[in-house]
Amino acid sequence: MSSIETPYILGIAEKPQAARRIAYALDENNKPQNKRLKNIPIYICKRDGKSIVIAPAVGHLFTLSSIGKTWNYPVLDYEWVPSHLVYKNARTKNFIDVFKSLAKGADDVIIMTDFDREGEVIGYLILKYLVGKNNAERMKFSTLTRRDIINAFDQREKSLDVGFLNSGLIRHYIDWLYGINYSRALSLAFKRVSGRFKTISIGRVQGPTLGSVVEHENSIKFFVPIPYWTIKSEVILNKENFTADYEEAKLKTQKEAIQVVKDCSGLTGKISNVSEEPSFLYPFPPFNLGNLQRETYKHFKFSPTKTLEIAEKLYLKALISYPRTDSQKLPMTLGHKSILVKISKQHNYNVFANEIIAAKKYKPREGKQTDTAHPAIHPTGKELNETLPPDEKKLYGLIVKRYLSLFGKRAEFLKRTIQILVNKHKYEVRGSKILDEGWIRYYKPYYSVSEYILPDVEIGTEVIFNYIESKEHLTSPPRRFNESTLLQYMEEEKIGTKATRAGIIQTLFDRGYIGGKEIMPTPLGISVVNVLQEQYPILVKSEMTRNLEQIMEDVQNENKDIQGTILSIKRELKDLLELFHQKETEIGLALYKNLQLSEKSDIIVLGECQQCKKGELRIIRSKKTRKRFVACSSYFDKAIICSVTFPVPNTGTIKSTKKTCIHDGLPIIEWQKGRRKISMCISPDCPSKKEREKNESK
Repeated sequence: MSSIETPYILGIAEKPQAARRIAYALDENNKPQNKRLKNIPIYICKRDGKSIVIAPAVGHLFTLSSIGKTWNYPVLDYEWVPSHLVYKNARTKNFIDVFKSLAKGADDVIIMTDFDREGEVIGYLILKYLVGKNNAERMKFSTLTRRDIINAFDQREKSLDVGFLNSGLIRHYIDWLYGINYSRALSLAFKRVSGRFKTISIGRVQGPTLGSVVEHENSIKFFVPIPYWTIKSEVILNKENFTADYEEAKLKTQKEAIQVVKDCSGLTGKISNVSEEPSFLYPFPPFNLGNLQRETYKHFKFSPTKTLEIAEKLYLKALISYPRTDSQKLPMTLGHKSILVKISKQHNYNVFANEIIAAKKYKPREGKQTDTAHPAIHPTGKELNETLPPDEKKLYGLIVKRYLSLFGKRAEFLKRTIQILVNKHKYEVRGSKILDEGWIRYYKPYYSVSEYILPDVEIGTEVIFNYIESKEHLTSPPRRFNESTLLQYMEEEKIGTKATRAGIIQTLFDRGYIGGKEIMPTPLGISVVNVLQEQYPILVKSEMTRNLEQIMEDVQNENKDIQGTILSIKRELKDLLELFHQKETEIGLALYKNLQLSEKSDIIVLGECQQCKKGELRIIRSKKTRKRFVACSSYFDKAIICSVTFPVPNTGTIKSTKKTCIHDGLPIIEWQKGRRKISMCISPDCPSKKEREKNESK
């Protein structure tokens, strides 16, 4: 510290990479001093005759913890403590020590964290507990470009955003209160009935999300298909074959379908009408986080969590704007002409960018959704000074192409419909011709259209049918959620927020409540939901979390007092937990029975035991240690006592593949945890495992 001249302004950034970009932008010579304190990078820059020392956090340096240390419920008193005191893997101690040290020489503080609820909370907690202040100046920016950072510095607010701060704090308080209390309540209910401890976690957002997955699975499981019939036909127009659609898309009875075929078979149709009409398709709206996550899942199969992680990397490289936004608005103050000029210098996009610049139309198409803090996601135009990793390159290209498409002309088509009459039955042949692809040219290959050109025909011309036939169908059950459609469902139901939804889905995977690309609830997830729906439904219904979201929104808009709101929520939670306590035995017993059933259904037979040739290899769970292993069914047979055992992963789901290993002839199992899926031999010494480990280490 002796080498840093005091006094100075202390800048609090959210991450090391952000601190570096802010420092280089603010330093008048673009050459800030770079020092390391406790191996943490800090930057010293000069601006307007003042020295600014910018230090980074690494996300949240503090977490909530209960004041009392007894493992019971209700827990209503909490305090903020350094994360490393609660989580062993949290590497926050050095960051905390650095801020404490730097605070001694600071005569002023500027919060430079991301401008959102979490950024406000991160900055405030460092300010309060490490610097010893309750307020500070605030920079607000949506990109980490030099232009935006300097503007944010010059136009910085005199204080923190109270609405964002209180909304962020109350969100942490509520999530912590509901998460810790109900997880403890469920785990203790199970322990007091079964005599063994098992962590059963649930939260105010996880519960409704898991409940929705189970409810959706039940609708698939109990779906009753209903038959319907369609009329399929093909006609000849100018010596070419075309599909003709019957006037009714679905017929309810076979009798109706047979009658239509009977009325029309063997007859010649006649063209009764030919119509043409123009059709237009406008650009899709700009990306907000939810739109981006769905589009990347569609094209790249990126999970919502992965999309956000990659987007944040691009943001920290100053290539795109802040990704955690609900907005579909791109105001003119962003300087679209300047962004387009910069993009025109990038080889992959120069042709289309120059077309837009030549047209001199710099107002992009916008959507309806807004965000008080940030615009829609867009490229900054910053030069690509490095080769991006493949996934970052894909996401960046998608964002740039979407942005360019917003300035394109509408796509124009000519739709033609030929109506054919057969014995009073109407058929239609539909086609379209592309007149102008417009914005679609800019967005390919992520959206494209094809033509289906119909020939010129005259009304009254006779038409020959190649065939007219009826076909029976059955209605299909709902499709299972994937991560994209589950995210969309959560948005529509207002479960969680743009910043938390992807994390909630990941948590359900990690806790073993759901699994698979086509998401299915696991036996554990189904057991938890079934018990709660019967005994304590409030935890798996979306009404509670929606009401809490509204309360937090009111706090952000300063329509509610944070202290009064927290007291009210604590009182309500205490009453709910008292109700839980009264039903604790019934809930614990139901959990125990359901989990016993799910564990029994978990017994997996892998095949014949090669050693004793009499038993079969099964995956079983030790009653004492609760660990899983493969053992011969003759393990407990006193006449045989086959001692064959093999270890298997204790977490995740395991399925039999009914295949055997080419190396040792032992069964191959399929192990899955979250999205990770591996086929493996049950032998720990199998050469195939060494090969896989070698490949993974590369």
